[in-house]
Amino acid sequence: MKAHRCGFSSGTPFRQGIAVFIALSFPAFVAHAQMATLPAGQFTMGSAAGDGDEQPPVSVQLSSFSIDKYEVTRAQYDSCVRQGGCTPAHYADGKCYLWTNAGFKLVRVPEKFQSPALPVLCVTWEQARQYCRFKGKQLPTEAQWEYAALSGRGNAQYAWGDADPSAANCAQPSELQPRACGSGPPNPWGLFDMTGNVWEWTNDRYQRDYYAMGDSIDPQGPPAGFFRVIRGGGWYSTAPQLRNRNRHWFDPASAEASVGFRCAR
Repeated sequence: MKAHRCGFSSGTPFRQGIAVFIALSFPAFVAHAQMATLPAGQFTMGSAAGDGDEQPPVSVQLSSFSIDKYEVTRAQYDSCVRQGGCTPAHYADGKCYLWTNAGFKLVRVPEKFQSPALPVLCVTWEQARQYCRFKGKQLPTEAQWEYAALSGRGNAQYAWGDADPSAANCAQPSELQPRACGSGPPNPWGLFDMTGNVWEWTNDRYQRDYYAMGDSIDPQGPPAGFFRVIRGGGWYSTAPQLRNRNRHWFDPASAEASVGFRCAR
């Protein structure tokens, strides 16, 4: 198991490790109302200098795809619930996990986490997938998420570049809650909150050695595995977990107060 970092013990469902470098130059992306259409391109996924599950680095080719410019908000998710397309997020039923000094505990989420403009929290992987399907979309693959976060900059540490995380560009652990979606600056491809605010579910299962055997064209992740990959860091993450290349996993049947999602198509 990897070393304990930033409040998540090696025994939690969180997991670390991916590095990606953009290998080619890309044409401009196309921005639509709530989605950005990203160009096809090739990049190197993984890092020879990274953790074991980041190795070996592999060249990956992605087809053009679209991805939400913003994380899904509480208001958007609740609209899906009212229309019968989604089940309620686990804000008030005591089925949402929150990290504390004593480890993960199940909580009823305070009102300050429930503003309509905030990213929806406390949704399981299946609930996130259900929402995206209701909208005619799907969760992004892990490769799509990473490609979108880097936005053509192979060495960018965070969505905004290499400057250390600060209150100017993302929610800080001292704030003790996420910010309204889109509060920080977008990345060069017009995507908001790829770093911080909430971790984002991806479609992929987690497998430690997947990069040694995965597909090189539009990879969909391993065919089997219990945990699902989450990316981007959350409102109580610090710099190591906020990196574009960082990778974690979480129990898909569980909901957590710093995990949300965005959709792709």
